[in-house]
Amino acid sequence: MSAVVEQEIRSIARRVDEIINSTMKGEPSRLYNAAVHYINSGGKRLRPYMLVKCCELCNGNPEKAIYIASAMEMVHNFTLVHDDIMDDDEVRHGVPTVHRAYGLPYGILAGDLLLMGAFKTVAHYGRATGLDDGKIVRLVDVLAEYCIVLSEGQAMDMEMASSSMIPDDEQYIRMVTKKTASLFEASCMMGAITAGADDDAVEDLAGYGRSVGIAFQLIDDLIGVIGDPKVTRKPVGNDIREGKKTLPILLTLRRCADGDRMRILSLLGSKRMDERDVLSAIDLMERMGIDREVREMAGRYADEAVSRLRGFSDGSAKHALEYIARLIVERSA
Repeated sequence: MSAVVEQEIRSIARRVDEIINSTMKGEPSRLYNAAVHYINSGGKRLRPYMLVKCCELCNGNPEKAIYIASAMEMVHNFTLVHDDIMDDDEVRHGVPTVHRAYGLPYGILAGDLLLMGAFKTVAHYGRATGLDDGKIVRLVDVLAEYCIVLSEGQAMDMEMASSSMIPDDEQYIRMVTKKTASLFEASCMMGAITAGADDDAVEDLAGYGRSVGIAFQLIDDLIGVIGDPKVTRKPVGNDIREGKKTLPILLTLRRCADGDRMRILSLLGSKRMDERDVLSAIDLMERMGIDREVREMAGRYADEAVSRLRGFSDGSAKHALEYIARLIVERSA
């Protein structure tokens, strides 16, 4: 099963990349090159894959879904471009960030172009592939709604990072649900809507996507702190340097001794700490079993996601979605 899914993911990724590259063409060329900078640097395209498989699960046509999936990937890339600007990151996927490679004004415009291109893609290709206007309006509505939710989540994350308060698990999950899980949830809903699924099926797949998205972010948080830089292509302990109050850091702060707690708090967001400070904090997390605890929590969300698929008929699409939920918990990059 894993080999089949991996092959399908690569195949859909290639189609999505082709559609986006054909759509993102115009003048000035520098702007359009900036817009596809991350597209051409790789990536698994999990959200588009889940959208297509949710469409298949609801007996829809994957050829129609692939264009809607491409719009979703444009939105995802829009968020990456603007996130990197807000965090002033220098590298993503092993390449310079858009605003570093093309300059800040082009970075802002490239993000805007991707977002507008996504809505145009839904409208244009929705009609071109024979979706009725009712479905197209509903797809646009879902995409717009979840872009708003995502923006709220990003603002919540920024407020958490700048605040001296330490959020509890509930506050953190609420932020993650909006910031990250929103696009997973929207992807699954849009796949079901494209297929013409009923409201119950759309809601079940929304729940699946939401839980998968939360699990994805929990593992992303773990990788951001203790991930191998050779695999992640980011500096070791990157989230500590950026001052992010992610779940692994929150769990560590809550359970470590007062001296260790003060030391970690002093490191959060510090640009002057050396690698020994970071490695010391990571060693503390490993000794406390934070890796195991975060993966167990992510695993519970993955279980919750799989449970939302019970009402659907067995088949390759259902098995693929179950596999994705498990894969996300096990990943290391």
